[in-house]
Amino acid sequence: MMLDATVPGRPPRLGISFDEAALHVEHLGFLDVNGTSPQAPGGANLVVALRERPTLVHFDPERVEHWVASGDRGRPAEITRATALPMERPFSWGTIRVVDRLEVFNSFLTFGGIVRAVARDPSTTLVVLASHAPILRSTGHSQGVDLSTGEVGAFFARMMIPIDFTAGAEARLAAAPPMAVYGAFHASMEARLAASDELQASHPDFSAWCRRERGRLATTFGPDWEAGRALAAELGLAAPSAAPTADRGGGRPAG
Repeated sequence: MMLDATVPGRPPRLGISFDEAALHVEHLGFLDVNGTSPQAPGGANLVVALRERPTLVHFDPERVEHWVASGDRGRPAEITRATALPMERPFSWGTIRVVDRLEVFNSFLTFGGIVRAVARDPSTTLVVLASHAPILRSTGHSQGVDLSTGEVGAFFARMMIPIDFTAGAEARLAAAPPMAVYGAFHASMEARLAASDELQASHPDFSAWCRRERGRLATTFGPDWEAGRALAAELGLAAPSAAPTADRGGGRPAG
């Protein structure tokens, strides 16, 4: 896949090439490439190698679990060595789990994107989940936890309230583009941070990251940012506001 240079106001091409992905997992079972830096060329990419036999020298994934929008709902899906290849499809917000033969797993939080899979060789299926939003390390056997994982997990938990109790909310979220869901998260966080100087002071790195990402949303994903702000207000996740402030200074278990 050829990657376009980032042009202000136009989203860059999504996804690293399979050749690059294969290099990342040549001696690993999986790797979260630029998971916290989705502004990098190709976005955030979770790369997973499903091998015919476990190597027994690192975490050896046998399936990838994720969510898809089907009709007006979110539904679980999985990729294994038995999946028909090549494959490409959208995936939805929620938890991604990379699972081995012993049912041990590493999990990630995502706002959605595109997943592709290919037979790299007769014994290896290469899976790449790519997103313009972060793909954050969460719970797991062989990884740490990213800075914003807790807040994103809490946001997904809050989203379950309108899904469970507000007519049409799940369909609204199922139809929303990934970056609109990401915009809803940042609209929610903008409201929470603005309401609490103590919260901003106690989490300066997180607050700064939120400001940077709101700016990136407004500059490169303007329609999704506005849609996300409207979605957050509609679902009661953030108070409505009169004008953009990007320049200011789980059903889907999260884990």
